[in-house]
Amino acid sequence: MSNKEAIKNYTLAELEAKMNEFGYPVYRASQVFDWLYLKRVESFSYMANLPLELKNKLDEIFRIPSFSKADIQESKDGTKKFLFSMYKGSQIESVLIPEEKRMTLCVSSQAGCALDCVFCATGKLKLARNLETSEIIDQVLEVEKLTGNKITNIVFMGMGEPLQNYENLIKSINILAEPRFELIGRRRITVSTSGIVPKIMQLADEPKPVKLAVSLHATTDLKRQQIMPIAKKWNIRQLRESIRYYYEKTHIPVTYEYIVFNNFNDGHEDAKRLARFTQSVPSKVNLIPFHRIEYPEQGKDGIALEPATPGKIKEFAEMLRSLGVNVFIRTSSGLDIDAACGQLAYSVVKKNFPFLPSAVTTD
Repeated sequence: MSNKEAIKNYTLAELEAKMNEFGYPVYRASQVFDWLYLKRVESFSYMANLPLELKNKLDEIFRIPSFSKADIQESKDGTKKFLFSMYKGSQIESVLIPEEKRMTLCVSSQAGCALDCVFCATGKLKLARNLETSEIIDQVLEVEKLTGNKITNIVFMGMGEPLQNYENLIKSINILAEPRFELIGRRRITVSTSGIVPKIMQLADEPKPVKLAVSLHATTDLKRQQIMPIAKKWNIRQLRESIRYYYEKTHIPVTYEYIVFNNFNDGHEDAKRLARFTQSVPSKVNLIPFHRIEYPEQGKDGIALEPATPGKIKEFAEMLRSLGVNVFIRTSSGLDIDAACGQLAYSVVKKNFPFLPSAVTTD
């Protein structure tokens, strides 16, 4: 099965072209989509309105599932973390976060990550490969199947930098939001980036935009470079200009993610700079508690990152509000499980490869 191509790598238009190549009318592609994404069958034999010859042809060339195994951890707060083993090798994570009327799924775009942010476990795994379109989509479908919950919001904020897997990211969004089936609306999809400036601008130029979240975490180039190596390639000024371009093209407000580190990025001057930065376009700021487990390396250039206390985070939020910033304090979900980005996958790797560092600091 693993040697076959994943049929969910195909958009509807691409599958229509494939049907034409096979000598079948293009409407057969819509029928296949209906079986895959609405009825959720996992075998071509169940596609009752397709000719037997076509079903056999599809089964000969394609496979439907992307994952061979799923491990699940569940927190007391209802957060669920999924570790998926893929037919094409590697493991990835998805996190389901229940919030009143919303079910938000954090989706991975890569197996591992090449950016090596100091605070993130995924970077310790390094980049294994980009995920295929099908592997991105199947995170949504598998979580819905395993939990019985309908996903209301998707955030590309799991393992990996989504904008470094741009083609498959956009294909997966186009399939999930395909108007004739619309598993989820585009305005309920958010792409989170560490700041890949040219790709932010490319995302802005897409004909059907989605929401953008930017992992900022510091307000000076020096501090940002100390915790996020990608900041050495694109500075804060360039990042701000790309965000302005995104808003001018899409008119969609931007979200800024800001992990609050004790005595590193939580002072009055940090608040003033953050206010100036974020007010260049309509936006909101999510303040994130540092989801931490021990790691012997203290960060780049000897920087030791420690969680700010709840009181310190609240004080920082009040400073921002006094400066006119639309700010929210995010709660830490899944603290009693491996719920931080890359943490579950890293713990599995550590179990199998004990020569790796004994723990890791994560967000």
